[in-house]
Amino acid sequence: MNFEHLREKKIVLFGKSRALVGEEFAKQLQNHNIVLTEDADDGVALIIEGRMVNPVEQEKLDSLYADKVAPIVEVEHLERWLCHAIEADTLMMSLKLSGDRERLMGYLQNPYISNTLFLRLLSLYNWEGEGFFENDDNRDITAALVSRFYENIERNHNVQYANMGIMHLLNQGGNAELTETIAMLEPLQIALKEGCDNSTQKILNAIALHSNTTEKVLKQWLKKGNDDIQMLIAMREDMSLPLQKYLLGLDKKAVKEVLSLNHTLKREVALTLLEQFPENVTKEIILDEELFEHLLEQYDEALAHNRSLTLQMQEVLVQRGEHVKKVLASNTALESSVFELLLKENHPEVVAHLIHNELMDAKTLRQLYEAAPERYSVDIAANIKTEHAILEELARSGDIEVLLALARNGSTPIALLYQFQLDSRLARAVKENASFGRHIQRDNIGWDV
Repeated sequence: MNFEHLREKKIVLFGKSRALVGEEFAKQLQNHNIVLTEDADDGVALIIEGRMVNPVEQEKLDSLYADKVAPIVEVEHLERWLCHAIEADTLMMSLKLSGDRERLMGYLQNPYISNTLFLRLLSLYNWEGEGFFENDDNRDITAALVSRFYENIERNHNVQYANMGIMHLLNQGGNAELTETIAMLEPLQIALKEGCDNSTQKILNAIALHSNTTEKVLKQWLKKGNDDIQMLIAMREDMSLPLQKYLLGLDKKAVKEVLSLNHTLKREVALTLLEQFPENVTKEIILDEELFEHLLEQYDEALAHNRSLTLQMQEVLVQRGEHVKKVLASNTALESSVFELLLKENHPEVVAHLIHNELMDAKTLRQLYEAAPERYSVDIAANIKTEHAILEELARSGDIEVLLALARNGSTPIALLYQFQLDSRLARAVKENASFGRHIQRDNIGWDV
């Protein structure tokens, strides 16, 4: 609703304003040259029905409605228009200069200002060195923050009154501006420097790992945060070279070890870490031909773990010893031609690793079982892709290792798991089988899982 036509005209308010409290309502009207009068008979252009209308006012309001003196609207409509028209920079400067805490709090609890303005105003709020819920004012502002941005707040109406509400808010996604604003709030800045309770630490962790956390925040947190925060940031896959160098320059073994496991390392950082953590770097770094050749002679077994191996690199590694082939057989990025080559070579330990590779298919499992039922029985019994008919055959085995593999296999028929549950040697494995647990919850208890 547009109220531009009210400029230079008079309006009357019955009751009280709602979002713009007291003088603030009058100030915003003045900004639009709208005159607020107390006399409804003074040629008013609009009548506003507010909250807390007393009986006398209600009687007058009903009379004006009956006489059609002027249009009547609820105060929320006018306040929404006024709030959307606020000049943000002017308001920010006014609040900075005045230091008016109550006025600032009023705006932060105003549902009609924009999200962008809310976040700018939130950066002005003084938390007085206390946490999100350590005094009434902080609790109200925290609740306003969570309520404004939390998805489906109406279904989780108490979430705004707990630290975990902020963490859940971050985990819902949000945007970079929201994440950065929360990260810079005084309670979290203090927590970074001085330590905090477990729930606040979870908020710190969520921001350190959040995909929308800006480089500005990450730089600050690396400088202020403890080892745990630094290690979490070292896990991120979107770090720029300057951030990676900064982490390297901290010269903390635990932090560098985590960094060495990051497969998105820039080459110069990776090569620096190679001396101290050769296995980690070789397994995780994204390879090119030059780097592969540089690492091959000394770290061929570790290279076999690397998921960025090209077909040509895999073919080179196949020519190495069986110790390399076993590792390569477990690599889930194995090219189909290399998979088949390793399978045809028929080295028992290499084939066993291929069976456990998620690339293995049911048809090949059946062929291996039919060719040598005893040779790979434990490995085949453990594979979720193994056909039920084979699993049922294996269930007649007297080999306890085969039976334990079946008891742990999420694809083992439920009827067999019930039988295994009666065997004291297998009962624990059945209880820990997630598939069996879901069956009990869904079919025996009736839970929705």
